[in-house]
Amino acid sequence: MRFTRRLLFALMLAAGALGCAASGTAVIKQYENVTPTRFEGAVAVVLEDRSTGTVDDKGESLVTEGFRRVKILDRKALDCGDDSSNCRIERAICYNETWDKVESIEARAIAPDGKIFPVEKDDIRDITWVDWAIPQQDQRCMVFKLKGAAPGAIIEERYRIRSEKFLGVGGLNFQDRDPVLEVSYTLDTPADFAYKWRTDNIEIKPVEERVGNRLRRTWTARDVPPIFLENGMVAPSDVLAQLRVANEKVSAFGEYPACKAIRSWEDLGACWHEMIKDKQQITEPVKEVAKAIAEKAKTETEKLKMVWDYMNQNVRYVGLEKGLAGFIPLSAHVVCSKKYGDCKAVAGLITVLCRELGLKADPILIGIRPSLGKLPLDLPGPFHFNHSIARVEADGQVYWMDATYRDLDYKTTPAADQGVHVVVARPGAPFLDFIPVQPAETNLAEWKVEFRPQDAERAEMNVALSTTGNTAGNFRSRAQEYPGDRWPKYLQEMLRGTYPQATLIEQETTGKDDNNLPFAIRFKASMDKAFQSTGRGVSFDVKRPFTSSLYGLLELPKRRYPLDLNSLTMTRIRYEVVIPAGMEIAGQPKNFTLDDEWVSAERLSQIEGDRLVTEYKMALKQLQIPPEKYPAARESILKSLDAGNFVLMFEPAKKKA
Repeated sequence: MRFTRRLLFALMLAAGALGCAASGTAVIKQYENVTPTRFEGAVAVVLEDRSTGTVDDKGESLVTEGFRRVKILDRKALDCGDDSSNCRIERAICYNETWDKVESIEARAIAPDGKIFPVEKDDIRDITWVDWAIPQQDQRCMVFKLKGAAPGAIIEERYRIRSEKFLGVGGLNFQDRDPVLEVSYTLDTPADFAYKWRTDNIEIKPVEERVGNRLRRTWTARDVPPIFLENGMVAPSDVLAQLRVANEKVSAFGEYPACKAIRSWEDLGACWHEMIKDKQQITEPVKEVAKAIAEKAKTETEKLKMVWDYMNQNVRYVGLEKGLAGFIPLSAHVVCSKKYGDCKAVAGLITVLCRELGLKADPILIGIRPSLGKLPLDLPGPFHFNHSIARVEADGQVYWMDATYRDLDYKTTPAADQGVHVVVARPGAPFLDFIPVQPAETNLAEWKVEFRPQDAERAEMNVALSTTGNTAGNFRSRAQEYPGDRWPKYLQEMLRGTYPQATLIEQETTGKDDNNLPFAIRFKASMDKAFQSTGRGVSFDVKRPFTSSLYGLLELPKRRYPLDLNSLTMTRIRYEVVIPAGMEIAGQPKNFTLDDEWVSAERLSQIEGDRLVTEYKMALKQLQIPPEKYPAARESILKSLDAGNFVLMFEPAKKKA
């Protein structure tokens, strides 16, 4: 399953009356008032961005034309190195090789003196985006690099693509990473071609024109500010100024009667079920696996768990997404026999196995939250999804089974799958559902950290960490990514991010290869210069061994867009600091409690025998934080995080009278 909208953010091109034939000097003169002073901080400005989508009279094919004109303001726009985010002279026009034909591409750079540098045909590369995990798919891009560009130059592009069949008939992001002077989209269809539309994060009323049996709508925006990418922001589609279009007729699905008109999410579920039902046959290989599970499992939950274990241990991910294979999976028989499949294929096998075991199970369409954000509930259609998983009911609970994640247990919903609406393709009764956000306690990191003095300066740290849920999955995937001695080196690096003077002595990891277990790490480290002289005694910094990733998400004092915390998490830490011989606590940390809309946190300390014991707990309450509430939420979360670190003061023990 992949994201099927062709007009990708930052790769959009557009069409219009002005082409690449105008005089270079005249174009430079026309936009001489577009200067770096006027657009402070911008590396480029989109001068014009116009596109048109024309549906034929039968509602079967689509022609997309585009024209785009951009002025370079800063040399940073010429930097196309691997780490650069400013490159504006490398361009891509993307298409679907199954249904699309690129009929023409023209591009040129106009130097500040008016000299024209056209892109030649041999300078355009037609490339695909296959890799080891997705060896077959049909998304391709015409890629080229403009020559002769410099600050003050203008680059122009135009194209024409004919689609024999289509999923969606258009839509447009009015915003770009650069300021936009004018942007428009025209949709030209038969008057009876049904579609719904809406604009998000911008108010635009289209201009309508009827000519014979045709209806043209044009949406135009001017002086649109750029979008600024922020670390941890919600999906760009949630905040972009954009036009969304949902057409009832999806000509690519024309051979399936249930797909004739998609007017609701239930219609889409029925359509998809008809497309995939022949792939859900229960054959002998499937029956054999189900029989083996049924002989061992006693409860519905045990059956589900054993299906999950079977998928993890036997079936590998291979993406096959060419043409309608982007929606129609390999059959459950093939996946079970050949032991491979992509997201929709493994979701299909989970569904079939669970049904054979007597469980209620269905495949679902999902757009994962970090990339596609919220589902536009009033615009039903197949173009909002890029993934497929299975919905299974067992012993009164609903489970969301995503077998593309091999580092989670069966109870854990992947963080990216949470908090979104999904279409459930239940035979005869499809429906729209919502995947809830799992509570913080399901993603637990539980620490026991002991600090033991070795001499006047050195200390030894003994750590036991146990994790569950997505927290365990994050550690497990990293451990699998770093085999052999790379894993201890990674732990050493993480530890020195908190204690630069610490050296890992030994470590033991469990749960790496069994996602039914908590992922656990036990390690010992030595700490030089752990105790610092204060004159009267010594001080000791108590810190969580690994710095929380939340600090990185909270670096910005303010935000333009909502912050997504990825998942709700809980941290529990028991610190035990052995009191140095001949010393006593000069003052233990104050107790701390915070409980508000965003976070709950608590820190309690007391002396137990030869050591100071501090119990710390923190849990997140909200997955996303709107920008207007971010400063207050940031303050609360940072206070709670900081409460997990504190300083102890030790002084020579007073002689008893």
